[in-house]
Amino acid sequence: IGYHSYSAVKALVEKKAIAGVFITDHNVRGRRAADVKADVDALQAVRKEQGLPPLIIAADQEGGQVSRLSPPLKRQPSLAYILKTLDNDEARRAAVEAYAETQAAELKRIGVTLNFAPVVDLNLDPKNRSDGETHLRLRAIAADPYLVSKVASWYCDVFAKHGLMCTLKHFPGLGRVKRDTHRVSGEVVASEGQLELNDWVPFRRVMSKSNVATMLGHVRVAVIDKTTPASFSHTIISTLIRDTWKHDGLLITDDLSMGAVTRSKAGVGGAAVKALDAGADIVLVSYSEKHLDTVMSALIAADAKGEIDAEARGKSETRLARILKENISSD
Repeated sequence: IGYHSYSAVKALVEKKAIAGVFITDHNVRGRRAADVKADVDALQAVRKEQGLPPLIIAADQEGGQVSRLSPPLKRQPSLAYILKTLDNDEARRAAVEAYAETQAAELKRIGVTLNFAPVVDLNLDPKNRSDGETHLRLRAIAADPYLVSKVASWYCDVFAKHGLMCTLKHFPGLGRVKRDTHRVSGEVVASEGQLELNDWVPFRRVMSKSNVATMLGHVRVAVIDKTTPASFSHTIISTLIRDTWKHDGLLITDDLSMGAVTRSKAGVGGAAVKALDAGADIVLVSYSEKHLDTVMSALIAADAKGEIDAEARGKSETRLARILKENISSD
């Protein structure tokens, strides 16, 4: 969850109510990195006393315009920017690895363990200015799925070396989406074959790495599930990703506080239930003061009615325990 009140988030940790916290601009504004780290360490100490795995400490530090923690952390350009003048893989790899080394070291200064980067959506329409807050043309690495795959792999491998997790976003890819999911739901219109050969290449090539999470976006894939966004679609999560692809890595939803979810028929509570029931591991709620009660109430009610898939949750618990043990230190 994202938060404004530290005392409120600490109370949730003490109640064993959350899996992690999302740190963003308003949590660090005007503060020293050491002071933010002290807060994080205090929360982790509570978890350690409880005998639970470390909290996931998540951040959205892509670089470029999405640099939520700068300052106090060093501001870096986007991956797309540092690559735009490089024309061979040797130079690209060196640049990406140096970039990731700096970013990983900066994130560790405040105790972050999972970064919501890199963006692996394809830059298929660089002139598109109608996607609102998404600004994909400024964030996407390239249009070539194989180049994007290599960049994401180099980046995530450096993070693994530092004991950090990275996140591929936003599945099923926003490269073909014209609308802004911060406000409304969008749709991917393409054949499954087109998606397999293009948009999904970076995901398929990198998501199996141990320290890689995949973020589920709030867009519908018309050819697979025309009515439900991927972030809580049973057909996308359970049938495609878990069953067909046999993927056993961490899946986290994009922020459920976004308009594509809050304005959906399911609502934020229903979406959370559907996402976890389908096989997602973590739901992200950045606006906890407004939406956490609704999400928690919906999950508790669904569980009480036996509407949560026990097998899916059991697999998720096992998966999370394994992934956190392998990738997130308890120090």
